[in-house]
Amino acid sequence: MTIEFPNDYGCRWSVLVRDIDTGEELLSHRPDRVLSTASIGKVFLLHRLLREVDEGTRSLDEVVARRPSELIGGSGIWQLLQQPTFSLYDLGAFIGAVSDNSATNTLARVVGLDAVTEHTRALGYEHSRLNDIIRWPIPPGMAPRLSEGNASELVDFVERVQRGDGLSPASSDVLRGWFGAGMDLSMVGSVFDLDGPDHNTFDNGVWFWNKTGTLTTVRADIGMVMTPTQRVAYAALAQWDRDEDARGPVLETMAEIGLLIGDALGWVDPRPKRRAARDAAVPVATPTSAPSLERLQAAAADARLRDPRILVLDAETGEELLARKADEPTPTASVMKTLTGAAALHVLGPDHRIPTRVLAGAEPGEIVLVGGGDVTLSRVPSGQPTFYPQPAHLDTLAALVRKRVGDVTRVVLDDRLFAGAEWHPSWDVEGRAPEGYIPFISALEVDGDRDDPVLADSPRTDNPVGRVGKHFAALLGGPELRRARADEVFMGEELARTESAPVEMLVREILRSSDNALSEALGKLVAIARGGDASFASVHRELTAVAAELGLDVTSANIVDGSGLSDENRVTPRTIAELMRRGHRGDGPAGLMFERLMRTGSTMSANRFVGANRVVGDAVAAKTGYINSVHSLAGVVRTVGGRELVFAVFGCDLEVPVEPSTRQAVDDLVTRLHLDGDALG
Repeated sequence: MTIEFPNDYGCRWSVLVRDIDTGEELLSHRPDRVLSTASIGKVFLLHRLLREVDEGTRSLDEVVARRPSELIGGSGIWQLLQQPTFSLYDLGAFIGAVSDNSATNTLARVVGLDAVTEHTRALGYEHSRLNDIIRWPIPPGMAPRLSEGNASELVDFVERVQRGDGLSPASSDVLRGWFGAGMDLSMVGSVFDLDGPDHNTFDNGVWFWNKTGTLTTVRADIGMVMTPTQRVAYAALAQWDRDEDARGPVLETMAEIGLLIGDALGWVDPRPKRRAARDAAVPVATPTSAPSLERLQAAAADARLRDPRILVLDAETGEELLARKADEPTPTASVMKTLTGAAALHVLGPDHRIPTRVLAGAEPGEIVLVGGGDVTLSRVPSGQPTFYPQPAHLDTLAALVRKRVGDVTRVVLDDRLFAGAEWHPSWDVEGRAPEGYIPFISALEVDGDRDDPVLADSPRTDNPVGRVGKHFAALLGGPELRRARADEVFMGEELARTESAPVEMLVREILRSSDNALSEALGKLVAIARGGDASFASVHRELTAVAAELGLDVTSANIVDGSGLSDENRVTPRTIAELMRRGHRGDGPAGLMFERLMRTGSTMSANRFVGANRVVGDAVAAKTGYINSVHSLAGVVRTVGGRELVFAVFGCDLEVPVEPSTRQAVDDLVTRLHLDGDALG
């Protein structure tokens, strides 16, 4: 998406949009240009206040009175209220929610403008600052700009706030909460159709917080837009000449920035007319000639596929239409999750829920928290968003326990169901931290052991059970904690139980988000349900046996784990393609799995089938995969003639890590199947 920044009316821009986890700049236009930012500088006042709270020199409960000289019009609500005193917390909320000018003046007097200036410089910002309180008219000799800054520094500040750098976790939550209450959604946030007074959570597919600034010659907006898997920080600053009015083109352009961010996050625009207009405006490849076998074969021979392993079958007849090393065992990456998902649906059943139980202990006041393998169990308070769909919550268990037991003196943490099989040696330890895409697979953990329970990739710990114990104990008043011993037997009465979402929903989740922790847990539970244990040897044995029961040829397969994360996994394209064909025709658990595949044009990640490949529309349902040795994609594609083709494509290299260009070549080939697949057979 290309954005043109209007310069009529003397309009100047400073813009930066950046993915805070990858560092990729999604949009940049004069990010170092310093402009007037109106009320944006108030963010530094709030940050300084919370730093003083962390240092113990200030309390948010402190009540302050507004002086007559601090009452001023413009933005805010305090000027309309009769109450002359509020706590410092309330003043921060007023500023975050409605950019309250009177609250800003009172808080600036309490904290001190000099302290705010010094603090802002200590954060490393040379060009972004709060210059003064709000005065009108501005007396001679006072700062002509309330605040100023540039997009580069302000995006850095947004990233700092989101990560919690420089503040305690509690203060960081408070600051994000104040910004999350912001009611000005007229700029970048306008496209997301959020509930103005209530959007500090996932709303319409995104979680959004921001701070804006407005003057007759300024529109400024900084903030964060998040999905469960991505976080994008932005700063969009516009200033124009006095006596001119550029609001129309400026706000229109800021909305375009919001749409660009939405596209980068894979957000689906809920407005059908606008979505249709945008789709129509983007040129895409269209069939311009008869289907060409030559073009299709050229795509299959693309050097970017490295050492490709490919199989394409007619979905109805099973006829082999295109093959390249189709019987060569290959690393699968996350395409393995299709097999794990089918196995879970077959063995556990679509309606099965994973329990977490609390038993009475051996002594009065002692309880036993028994992990059943539900990695979606959440420490987040009930009703608040987490990464996983419809999770059980620790606070539910705690409430049930308090009702049954009263005071709890000791909690025994029983995570033994997966004991000794929490980590495979072929997995990269950096996947736990800092990259955060795989935890230790414990039978007792919360939020997949994420530091941030909302994000897909978030650092994990070396002790997921300890995280559970810490949060559960806090809910119960701080009882003693200990781990269950290997030889202990617990026969006490069941006092409380929570259960995960049903397996069919969990399978949908591993196909949607490709979550490794949940995939591994399901693989282990399948092995246990079939009489094995949670070891990787048992997972290998039982998943292989289930695949055979589903009618798949696994004689050459080496199924090492349930997620496909191990580079030691080996499955042929034929095995995966046959699973997809059985799914396509609705065979039992394979059919249930197939119904939950992600589809282009709606549920599949927005970074797939982009540009000219958007011509596929909704014609592809598939599972993606990536590890260093392979970009994989398997599913079904509908040709322009209406024919259904099952495919398994692996862009593979066992020597040199594959690159994004390999993924592009995989998408190009499947697009070519859509356009030219009618030439096959």
